[in-house]
Amino acid sequence: MKLSFLTKYPLLFIIIIFFELFFSSRVVAASFKLEFAAKNSGLLQSADPQGITSAEQQLRVDKLLKLIQQRLLIAHDVARWKWNHKRPIEDRKREQELLLKVRQQATIHSLEPDTVAAFFQAQIEAGKLIQTVDFQNWQKQGIKSFPHVPDLNQILRPSLDKLNTEFLFALTELTQFLGCPQIRELIQSRSQVIIQGDGIVKQVQSVAISPLLQFQSTSCSRQ
Repeated sequence: MKLSFLTKYPLLFIIIIFFELFFSSRVVAASFKLEFAAKNSGLLQSADPQGITSAEQQLRVDKLLKLIQQRLLIAHDVARWKWNHKRPIEDRKREQELLLKVRQQATIHSLEPDTVAAFFQAQIEAGKLIQTVDFQNWQKQGIKSFPHVPDLNQILRPSLDKLNTEFLFALTELTQFLGCPQIRELIQSRSQVIIQGDGIVKQVQSVAISPLLQFQSTSCSRQ
């Protein structure tokens, strides 16, 4: 009976086979995707400070420290713009908006909002130290204004926003290791090499990295 049915309706038989193959392939593909995602998630969740090489640790630390250096150097142009436009160094409203934004973004990156906010607050304070010294020097030198200064709203702030996003990714790569003694030592030693440049004195450097040395990590609780 079945054979006569297939002989009578061959097209319908082909359609049935096609749909069976189609849905089977979809199920298999979905299974592979779930397995791949689970493996990647497992790698991130089970990451162990001992599981990455010293070279990889240094690469991750260096990446974050270079971002700090870039942000600090931009502070000079921010100061020049404020000097030209007779604006104060401190902008509380802008600072609070930034801290609120990074708190929200921290959740997306599975980071602790208070910890991330403390890190960005430190970058703000370090930048203000540089700007304060700039203002003092320019006042002594009697400088009225600077030519060809990048616009704060059109150029400088978008650059800072881009750096802030990169900070979040760099922190995501490091956050579970930051409480480890070997990582703290690496941050302290590498910061002496990387966080350098015009106006970046010891005090500025210390303020910028201080939250990184205060991180708590359950991954290192046994060490």
